[in-house]
Amino acid sequence: MSGKHTFLFLIIISIWSIGCLYAEDAQAANSNPRLKFSFWERIRQESWDNTMSLDDGGTDSSAYLRLRTSLGAQWRPDEAWEINLRLTNENRHYLAPKSDPKLKKNFDFNEVFVDQLNVKWKNPGRLPLTVTLGRQELMLGEGFLIFDGGPLDGSRSAYFNGLRLDYAMKNKNNLTFFFVRQPRTDSLLPLVNDKEQPMVEQEEQGFGFYYSGWLKKTGLEVYLFRKDTFQNGLLPAGALHVAGGRAVVPLTEKLSLTGEGAFQLGTRGEESRRGLGGYFHLDHKSGWRFPLPGQLTFGGIFLSGDDPATSRHEGWDAAFSRWPKWSDSLIYLQARETKVADWTNFISVYGSLLLEPLEKVKLGLAWHHLLAAEKTLPAGLLSGDGRDRGELFIVKITYDIGKNLAGRLIWENFRPGNFYFSGADAYHWIQFELFFRY
Repeated sequence: MSGKHTFLFLIIISIWSIGCLYAEDAQAANSNPRLKFSFWERIRQESWDNTMSLDDGGTDSSAYLRLRTSLGAQWRPDEAWEINLRLTNENRHYLAPKSDPKLKKNFDFNEVFVDQLNVKWKNPGRLPLTVTLGRQELMLGEGFLIFDGGPLDGSRSAYFNGLRLDYAMKNKNNLTFFFVRQPRTDSLLPLVNDKEQPMVEQEEQGFGFYYSGWLKKTGLEVYLFRKDTFQNGLLPAGALHVAGGRAVVPLTEKLSLTGEGAFQLGTRGEESRRGLGGYFHLDHKSGWRFPLPGQLTFGGIFLSGDDPATSRHEGWDAAFSRWPKWSDSLIYLQARETKVADWTNFISVYGSLLLEPLEKVKLGLAWHHLLAAEKTLPAGLLSGDGRDRGELFIVKITYDIGKNLAGRLIWENFRPGNFYFSGADAYHWIQFELFFRY
């Protein structure tokens, strides 16, 4: 039986089992089904110039409108069972260039796909366990290593296909087991108007454990997992083992320190590999009112790079976390360096302020001084003579317009350093978004 049919078979059996259990027990439990429908609409405008070329004379400027529509349903026949379904479609209208570079059309009706389809079973056998099977979203910690299962479709979706088990222990301790499998395209569930949207460059599979708990007032998380990547053409198969942890330490009533670090070992084809990565941020929630900042943050990021002089690969692998965690614009530049949203060979020392000029309006200001952990072999974009990536400035405004309507505006300005070719130009990247949920 193929992976696609196995996955569908498990979903169907689970739903059928729920129906049987509900039919037998509903009258005895004197409960009625609870059915809830949801609707989401995201309208996003993105505009940028020479973000991928760092050349003012280049032709990579772009402006487009993204319309993402989602319809969801949740059925809870009783307290133990829950079924979730969400269908999503995202269309783009290009202003510059005048058509979609991939589809060669403008405002083409794109795929309608299953964004979520999962069954959740709480307390089976009266155990403090929650089982979630099917297509689901999975974010552990701050999403440093596990958040987005399909980076090649951008923010259209972030789902994983798999199984999650959450075991609740005493004193708010929790142990999570997960297994995920991500095909190159969305081939596990039906599609309407299939465009063969790539999700990942190579089929991926992973499983592991994630523990979260407390040591007095310190929040602790420890994890161990494995990721397998399957060969696709010239892209070799690989295996990656990751061990790491995260801690949130309250230093004072208003000051906290958060840190996470992980070590990686594995192979990529015939090449052995290892990587080291982590970050920290010191957050001071001052409680001050505008024009003073309500929160100040100082932080640092280190993601190892590959030393071309060695026989092994030392570059950090973002695992299942290729998403715009630290910047919405840098992920496009990374596509020229390695692949889109590939956080590797990356160092940042940064600071940020969060202000609240109005009751429902927040203004975030951030500055990153960026470096490369290793100098790569000179080639095209990366033909500079240093490790200074440059300076990144971010302005983010978020606003709650009403109960069901919110929005945000992001402006990013990147000024490249000597890691890039001589004469590399700065770029601007702007995003405006409205989000309606009912």
